[in-house]
Amino acid sequence: MNPLDALLAAAEAQVAAARTANAGALAAATEARVAAMAALDVDAIRRDPVARQAAADVARKVRALDLRLRACGDTVLAAFGSVDRQAAPATYGRRGQYRGA
Repeated sequence: MNPLDALLAAAEAQVAAARTANAGALAAATEARVAAMAALDVDAIRRDPVARQAAADVARKVRALDLRLRACGDTVLAAFGSVDRQAAPATYGRRGQYRGA
């Protein structure tokens, strides 16, 4: 699998893992994505117009997947936030007044 295909597959795997809140699969997909990005030969992509177009197509798809990934993360965080409602921690304000609990 070429690095562009691997990058796209890893981004898709990240979204799939985020949709199921699978932290282990998300970490593995993130590692695969980092490895695919490291394997890209940017100089070769710059020189070859066909490769440049393919990279642009993959970049657009990955950008869209990143938006979905963020949306999934926001949804999961909101769900956990509504389940785990805790009072704000006790702190001191600027003037030394005690706030919270």
